Amino acid sequence: MGKFKKLGIILTSTAFSVGVLSPMAQASADVKESQERVAIQVASTETKVSKSVLIKQLNTLFPNKFKFVTEKDFSMGEVHYFNDDKTIRYGLSFHKTIDGKDVYGDFTFKGEDLELEYFHYQPANIADALYPVKYSETEAKKIAQDFLKKLPNTANYKLREDNWYGDFGFSFSRPLSEPITYSFTYSPTHDGVPLINENLNITVLANGEVTDMYRSTESTSKATFDNLDQKKNESDILTQVRENLSVDLRYVIDTNYQTGESIAKLAYMPPSSFAGVHALNGQWKTMNGFTSEVPKEKEVEKLASQPLEPRKKNVTVEEVEELAKSFLKDDSGKSELKIDSINERENENGETIYSVNYMYHIKTGGYGTSFEVNKATGEITEYWDIRRDFIETDVKVQPIAKDAALAKAIGYLKEWAPSYIHNYSKPLEDVIYDKDSERYYFSFPRVVNGIAVVGDAISVGISADGRLSSLNINNHKIDNWPSVNKAIPADKAKATFNEGLKLELQYAKQDGEDKHHYDLVYSPVYNGSIFNGIDATTGKWLHAADDAKGKPAISHSKAGEELTYLLQQNVLEVKDPANFNADTAVNKGEALKILVKSLSYGHYDFSPYGRGDEKQSFNNIDKKHPLYGVVEQAVRMGIIQPGNQFALDTELTRQELAEWLVRVLNLENAAKHSDIFKLNYADASSIKPEYAGYIALASAMGLMDGQQNKFNATGKVTYADLAISTVRLAKAVYEENNGRHYYY
Repeated sequence: MGKFKKLGIILTSTAFSVGVLSPMAQASADVKESQERVAIQVASTETKVSKSVLIKQLNTLFPNKFKFVTEKDFSMGEVHYFNDDKTIRYGLSFHKTIDGKDVYGDFTFKGEDLELEYFHYQPANIADALYPVKYSETEAKKIAQDFLKKLPNTANYKLREDNWYGDFGFSFSRPLSEPITYSFTYSPTHDGVPLINENLNITVLANGEVTDMYRSTESTSKATFDNLDQKKNESDILTQVRENLSVDLRYVIDTNYQTGESIAKLAYMPPSSFAGVHALNGQWKTMNGFTSEVPKEKEVEKLASQPLEPRKKNVTVEEVEELAKSFLKDDSGKSELKIDSINERENENGETIYSVNYMYHIKTGGYGTSFEVNKATGEITEYWDIRRDFIETDVKVQPIAKDAALAKAIGYLKEWAPSYIHNYSKPLEDVIYDKDSERYYFSFPRVVNGIAVVGDAISVGISADGRLSSLNINNHKIDNWPSVNKAIPADKAKATFNEGLKLELQYAKQDGEDKHHYDLVYSPVYNGSIFNGIDATTGKWLHAADDAKGKPAISHSKAGEELTYLLQQNVLEVKDPANFNADTAVNKGEALKILVKSLSYGHYDFSPYGRGDEKQSFNNIDKKHPLYGVVEQAVRMGIIQPGNQFALDTELTRQELAEWLVRVLNLENAAKHSDIFKLNYADASSIKPEYAGYIALASAMGLMDGQQNKFNATGKVTYADLAISTVRLAKAVYEENNGRHYYY
């Protein structure tokens, strides 16, 4: 192949993903630590696959589904492969506007057979996917299964009923004006046993449309498998694991990736030193294969006992350019380095970062990417060496020893990022040498109060010859770390782990000499998830299996379904759903919280450490007030207007709710013209003129109902009333198709 271009670093979902799942993924011996996945573009002249060929393949897989899209509407994306998978990928996409609605699709085909690896489809009308839904989860599961059957080579795929990958998740609500989706994960199997880390995910909208699919599987045509008949008794292995189970106290970073907010939790985690037991011989499965000795956890050992001076304080653009020329130079003489641009940006911690965009030019094309430098310290915070992508050599390099590679990694950190390292520890998990990329990958966890942090680490790659191949500093700004003194006893946490411990039989492929053999492994599952922990302050699981489904229904003659839906979507907070009286009047503070959460992602960035441009809209609601964020978000959304005081504890009236609902829909200017509206309620004469337009619109749009031909404007709004109006409002917001209602 001739011309290439680096597209960027893609963090693999099984190795260095997002949030707390990335370090927990390192706990699995089936993945490589912090391995970046790099997509490399292939010049279009180097492939014979055309747009028309891809369209034909698409129409074969989806007969008649995309007949409304012409060949002119389609665009062919970048052809690429990955550093760890040389299989060529081809992109195809379209974007149209139909009846004022955006419709688009994005597809990736893989290999000579043009196997569909990924697709995402946004249909024109998703109203039926909003509550109340057209299809239940059970019906959607059947749709997903039927779609799976249409894909080639999936006859042996099995739905994962367990919550295998779990979700520590950040407990937040989604806008109810967004469609309800159901996601299903399937794994290929051998003799009915799933293959670990190989999955096919299908997403179905609640209107029955299949909108997403991603396939992360490998061919098993050359594979060999352990004999299932030779496995040890599961109960014996379970006893072995329980007798040797240990728990570790950790801080866990919990990040909401829709808002960017991160918080720290104190948690007990299961051991990351092993990821299962060999089902045939009972050996422990570790990052470096199997061992008969019980793996032991390493102790925290900081990289530096005291803070080190920054590399160079307050660097200028000119100094960064000189650094780039020196740091990035190609000593082989096979390329010419060109610095394309240096841009400033502010990261999530409020630090100014220089982003250096550069290109290595060679005779047949070029390779380009960027690396980042902290302006205040002159230190490198993100880097990936792409020179090996074009410097080909037949010389086989014997990789340096693991200890030598670790020493190299620490040395590079002291050279290029010294001011960070006193907050980080040597790796706590064992490290392997990745033969495919010819690199060691080290993860140096952050340390706070002497405890390692899950989800915050410095990642360093060291090449076979000892060069720095990658560096990434993941440092979250968190001001409040739970006190270690609040942790429950470790023995109590261990007992909970043992109680929630089960084993799942899996086939796992090793990274050894025989890359085609699958070992039979009993993998530990903690309360339904391989990646789980216990909140050290409450003793409860960080991830509760089927949490939303486990919430009891709220019983009510008119609004039972709506109330239950709001409860399951984290919009309504009720401690005792079974005994909840939905006919209770709701106060303004609680009503605002429900409305705001129903139209946003459940976090409001108005806090002492918020956006920096906060304003206090009411004298009696400052930043210390528990509803400060809700109130300010409501002001920002236009539901209420700033003023002197806001009576949060006062019961909400029906006329006030009508005003709020109309304001959400941005119809307040029309509502102000009360003289153009006619109210047909028997008590219309008692309605104040300033509310007449709002009530007329809210009634006409079906957002609120009258009661025995009366509106009862000054009557109290109950939780049941509010639930019904909230659900109806969400659908009205969708139909208005105005992005201003999606607040973060």
